[in-house]
Amino acid sequence: MPDSPELLCRPADPACATAFADVILPRRLHRPFTYLIPDNLRGKVDIGQSVIVPFGTREIQGLVTALYGHLPSGVPVESLKAVRALASDVSEATLSAQQLNLSRWLAQRYAAPWGQCIKLVAPPMVPTTKGRVRYQPTDEGLRCVSHGNGLAAAEWQLLKRLCRRDGLEATTLERGKDSSITKALQGLIGKGCVFRRAVDGALPASRPRNEASTQVGQAGLINSAMGPVSVAREAVESWPAAVGEALSHAAGMPILLQSTQESRRWCLVQAAQETIRRGRRVLVVTGDVEHAKYLVDALASAGVPALLMHRTTSAKAQAAVWREVQAPSTNVVIGTRSAVFAPLERLGLIWVEGEDEEALKEEQVPRYHAREVAQHRALNEGALLVLSSSHPSLESWSMARRGVMTACLYRDDAVLPRVEVVDIHVLLKDRSQGLLSALVCEGLEAALLRNGLAVLYMNRRGFASVLHCRDCGAMPQCETCSIALTFSKNSQQMRCHYCGRARSVPDHCLQCQSLKLEPVGAGTERIEEDVRRLFPQVRVGRADGDTIRRPPEALAFRRALAAREFDVVIGTQMLFGLDLQGRAAFVAIPDADAGLHVSDFRAAERTYRGLVDAINLAEPLDAGGRVVVQTRFPDHHVMAALASGDESRFLEQELGFREMLEYPPFTQLVRLNISGTLEWAVIRAAERWAGLLRAEVIQSAPRPVGADLQASVDDVTVLGPSPAPHVRTRGRYCWQILVKSRQAGAGTEKILRTLERLERESRRGGLRFGIDVDPVTMV
Repeated sequence: MPDSPELLCRPADPACATAFADVILPRRLHRPFTYLIPDNLRGKVDIGQSVIVPFGTREIQGLVTALYGHLPSGVPVESLKAVRALASDVSEATLSAQQLNLSRWLAQRYAAPWGQCIKLVAPPMVPTTKGRVRYQPTDEGLRCVSHGNGLAAAEWQLLKRLCRRDGLEATTLERGKDSSITKALQGLIGKGCVFRRAVDGALPASRPRNEASTQVGQAGLINSAMGPVSVAREAVESWPAAVGEALSHAAGMPILLQSTQESRRWCLVQAAQETIRRGRRVLVVTGDVEHAKYLVDALASAGVPALLMHRTTSAKAQAAVWREVQAPSTNVVIGTRSAVFAPLERLGLIWVEGEDEEALKEEQVPRYHAREVAQHRALNEGALLVLSSSHPSLESWSMARRGVMTACLYRDDAVLPRVEVVDIHVLLKDRSQGLLSALVCEGLEAALLRNGLAVLYMNRRGFASVLHCRDCGAMPQCETCSIALTFSKNSQQMRCHYCGRARSVPDHCLQCQSLKLEPVGAGTERIEEDVRRLFPQVRVGRADGDTIRRPPEALAFRRALAAREFDVVIGTQMLFGLDLQGRAAFVAIPDADAGLHVSDFRAAERTYRGLVDAINLAEPLDAGGRVVVQTRFPDHHVMAALASGDESRFLEQELGFREMLEYPPFTQLVRLNISGTLEWAVIRAAERWAGLLRAEVIQSAPRPVGADLQASVDDVTVLGPSPAPHVRTRGRYCWQILVKSRQAGAGTEKILRTLERLERESRRGGLRFGIDVDPVTMV
C-alpha cells in the first residue's frame, strides 16, 4: 500500500479507475489495509469516507485514507477482499482532509497505532445491532482509573480494561464465565464508575449516577455561581488590545497568559467575544469536567452561549453533541482534553485553560497531550492559541523565553497573603504535637478567634505512609505490588494505593515477630487526629480520596463548607476543587516536602505548583491572610521562590537543572515500558529492546570518515533498561527504557521499527510494551 502523504488529501478522481482503497480500522493498527472497490461502488468512495469492510470473520467500519488505480508491484489482486458497503450516513461519516491529517500526525507524534488515532477525530459510531448490552465507564470512572481510590483490586483491573476499550459488551465480559468479573462489575456500577446501556434501546439503560448532578457539577465540587469578578488592573488595560492584535493575524504568535483564575476568566470572555465578532469560532480545552462546566457558566453569564463537550454517557449522546458542534449556530465549544478534536470549522481561537495540568495528558493509547494537539491545530488552521495558567509549565515558559510565544503576565500582588517558609527542624523540637508546630497552632488559634476558616494542605492521604518495625526495619508490602502499604488508623487497615488491596493491621512484625511497629510519615488522617487532639472543640472536615469517593459525598461536603459547618478543613489536592480560592484566613502546609524527592525529574515543578495552589487559598494580605509553609529544606529553590514571592528564582534554577541533565523542555523524552508476569521474560525483553535501539541509533547516525562514533549518536540517547520506580505493580513486573532526543521525533521511528521486531520475538510471559512520548510523570 502506498505511503505517500499526498494520498491523504487527494480527492477521488472519477476519471481514473480508482479500483483500490486503503482503509484504516479502529484497532491497534499502525497501517491501513488495502481493499478492492467493487464495480457498484466505484466513483462513490472518497477519501475520508466511512465504509464497511470484512476483517477476519467480522464486518467492521473503517475509514478510507487513500484511493488509487494500481496496486504496488507484488501484491496479487486475488488476495484482496472487497469493500462491502458505504456507511449508512455518508454525510456524518466522512472526515475532512484536516481531520485525517490530524490523525496521521497524532500517530507519528506519539508513536501510536493510526487505527486508534482515527477514533479520536472520527464521529462517535453508534452501534445498530439490537438486543446487545454494553458496559461503559462514567466520568467518575475515568477519574478513578488513574488511582483506584476506593476500589477493590478486581474492580480496578476491570475498570482499566473498560477504559482502555471505551467499554465492553456484556457478551465479551461473560465469555470467560468468571464470577469475579460479575462481582467486580456490580461493584463498579454501585460506586458510579460504570453504567449499563442498551446498544440500540432494546433494553432500558440504567442512568449513570454522575448524570444526575449535571447542574451542580459531576463531582459536586465547583460552585458555578458567578460572583463579582476581581480582575488585575494590568489585564483590563492591556489584554483587549493584545488579543485584538493577535487575532488580526492568521496563525498569529501564541499567547502565554498567567494570572489569577478570575482574571483569566475575564480574559477568556473578552477573547471569545472578539473572536465571534470577527466571524470565527472558539474552542476551549481544560483538564477537568467540573472546570469545563464552570467556564460554560462564566461565558453564559457574559451572554456567550457555549456547548459542553466531554465523554458523555452513551454513543448516541456523543453523536448528538458531535452534530451540535458542527451546527452553524455553535460558536463556542468547551470541554475536557478529548474536546481538542472537536470538528469546528473557521477556528479563530483555541484556549487551553490550566495548560500545565497533567490531566491534559491521556493515560491510555494514544497517549496524546491536549496542549500539543491544540498547538498543532492552531498552526494548521490559522487560529490564535492561548495557553492559560496561574503557574505555566516549564515547556511553555521555555517557548516564551525563546520568543516563539508572547507572554502576558498579569500578576496582582494585592491578592497575595503573607507567606512564611520555616525550617521544620527548628520548629518541631516538641514531637508530641506531631507536624503541627507552635507557629501553626498560633495561626489556627488566630483564625478561629476571628471566626475565619483555616485550611491545612497535606498531599498524602492515610494516617501514615508505612508501618515500620523498629527492630528489623521491615515494612509490610502489597502482595502483588512492590509498594509499602499505607496505614489507615480509622479503618485499622493497610491499603495499597496502586491495586486497591487491603489487609488488617498486624499486631507484630511479620519478619521478626517484634511488637515494635510504628507509623512513619504523616498523611491527612494523622493531621486530622492532631488537630482534634489540640483543638477538641473545633469542627474539622477532611477532603481526600478516603472521605470523598463518589459524587454524592463530594456534593455533601461542598454544601457543608458553604454552610460554614467546618472551622478547619484538611485535605489533599482535592481542596483545589472546593472553590476556596482567597477564602481561608489561615493556610498551613505541615509537610511541604512531600513529593519533592521522588524519582521524577518533574518532582520540583509538581511540588511548586501544588504549593502555589495551596497558598492561593488564603485571603489577601490586607484582609489578614497568612500562610505557614513547613519544610526540611528551606534553601531549596522551590521554597526560596515561595518565601520571596519571586517565581523567577524557581524558573531559573529548575530550567538550569533540566538543561544540564538534558531533560524536557531541552530534549524530547520517550519512556518505553515493558511489563509481564514472568520477571526473567521482562528483563530479557527489556535488554533486547535496548540493544535493538542502540544498534538502530548507530546504524542510522550520519558519520563522516574518522569522526567519533559517540559524537554522531548524541542526538538520540538510549538509557537503560532499568527497573521501573515500582518494579512490580498489580502482579506484573515492570522495567523501563528512556530515549532522549534533541530533535522531536528523532527517536520515535526507531522505536516503532524495533518494537515490531520485538513483538514478533516475544511470545511468553504475557509481555506488554508501551510507548509514552513526553510523559508527564515518571512514577
